[in-house]
Amino acid sequence: MRLEKARASELLEKLKGAPVLVFGDLMLDEYLFGEVNRISPEAPVPIVRVLRENAVLGGAANVAANLKALGAEPILVGTLRQDAAGERVTQLLARLGIRRDGLVVDPERPTIIKTRVIGQQQQMLRIDREEPGALGGGAISDLCARLDALIHEAKAVVVSDYAKGVVGPEVMTELRARCKAKNLPWIVDPKPAHKALYEGATLMTPNRKELEALSGMAAGSDAEVAAAGARLREALSLKGLLVTRSEKGMALIAPEEGHRDPWMIPTEAREVFDVSGAGDTVVAAFAASVASGADWREAAMLANAAAGVVVAKVGTATVTPEEVLAHYHAQEVV
Repeated sequence: MRLEKARASELLEKLKGAPVLVFGDLMLDEYLFGEVNRISPEAPVPIVRVLRENAVLGGAANVAANLKALGAEPILVGTLRQDAAGERVTQLLARLGIRRDGLVVDPERPTIIKTRVIGQQQQMLRIDREEPGALGGGAISDLCARLDALIHEAKAVVVSDYAKGVVGPEVMTELRARCKAKNLPWIVDPKPAHKALYEGATLMTPNRKELEALSGMAAGSDAEVAAAGARLREALSLKGLLVTRSEKGMALIAPEEGHRDPWMIPTEAREVFDVSGAGDTVVAAFAASVASGADWREAAMLANAAAGVVVAKVGTATVTPEEVLAHYHAQEVV
């Protein structure tokens, strides 16, 4: 099951300006790129000589960056501190033209930084600087106020949960009530530890391992994915699931859309350098498509194509409509 290039072009045109609220854990993703020529005399580890550095938006901020790159209009809600990393995140958002009125300054927790060391195109080490855990009462109140003020502008909502503390019971109760009152679809990129927080979501986008952890069932074969997905849908009263399955593509489980058996969507990836942030691309493309009126099946196929582009890039990345259409052209001429 695959979109024709002409239909993909139509969908990409329609999602321009589609407002999508993104709520979740903001991060700064740093990359140190270098070369490895020798082993350290101090310990049996490679020495990486850093040649260049780069910093990009990560976590929920990367979902917002992907929405912006696709032409949609993200409304980002999350926390950061007024530290060096927080300033960098704010600058990157400004450079991309992503609004910042949904950001809450939380002085109690540092801005999350993930630093990846890349040698000869291989990730060799990741260093996380964070203080995960429940937010303080002031930050929770501020987040609820931001959601209440901004959610009326959205046509869809993404919950980008990295289990760092922003997605918690109080704020999710507020978000669930607001989405229900406004009949807004809300789509979750989940973490299994927070399963109970996703009750009543419109759709969830777990990968295979997350589906297994969330459902308590194996999810290797097509039949296993279907069974595990059915159990999870029932347990959390979800309308659907979009399961990412690496080299096996995706499975869209959406009985609410009039199809009892899952739609199996083959992978669009021709080569894979790095899957960092690929889930952010999937949920962004799917949510933007839904916000612009696309049906779930076409939204899933467009998200699959976007993921096929982004995994061929090194590091956390985004994809543009032009890149998606070029990908379709490359597939057609093979």
